[in-house]
Amino acid sequence: MIEHPQPDGLVFVDVDTQVDFMLPGGRLYVPQAEEIIPNLRALMLWARAHKVPIISTSDAHVPDDPEFGQWPPHCVAGTPGHRHIPETLFPDAMVIENSPGAFHLARGWVGQIVVEKRVYDFTTNVNIEMIFASLDQPRFVVFGVATEYCVRSSVLALRARKLPVALVRDAIQAISEGGGRKAIEEMAAAGARLVTTAEVCRPPLGA
Repeated sequence: MIEHPQPDGLVFVDVDTQVDFMLPGGRLYVPQAEEIIPNLRALMLWARAHKVPIISTSDAHVPDDPEFGQWPPHCVAGTPGHRHIPETLFPDAMVIENSPGAFHLARGWVGQIVVEKRVYDFTTNVNIEMIFASLDQPRFVVFGVATEYCVRSSVLALRARKLPVALVRDAIQAISEGGGRKAIEEMAAAGARLVTTAEVCRPPLGA
């Protein structure tokens, strides 16, 4: 359970909920990913209503990306598959490209930023130190795809910085059942707490 249900300090991390991963027919579709969309939508709307900052991570590849030696081409910047699904993208989201100076929000910002990356771990974006510095004692709530790749890498990167992390276990989806189970065990062993969408989206204290 979320120990302090009021939004103070909460930051949502929406991992790679892009068309190429989330929807059948996507270039690197995560099997059954569309089944978590209702929970993703609930989390995003709750964050919006309670002024919780949202960091949405985004694979943003170039056409000849070296990663395509391991995976089929996917999430090439500017293609339809690169976009986040409508349920996880607000019209006023700010895109933070992986280039110096792309982030310039003041401390205490609210809303959604889309942090682009070319590898699994979103903390490789060159603006990440400024992003973290803009957050006031953050407690991260992580969800998205795929469990054993970008979700795992993001959670472990946050825990390596000793940052509090809750993993929303009914708002993630793995490429393989075994891989997902092993990744969840690894994230929990690293200190991530396992929560549900309902536990996250409860009314703040006093509401």
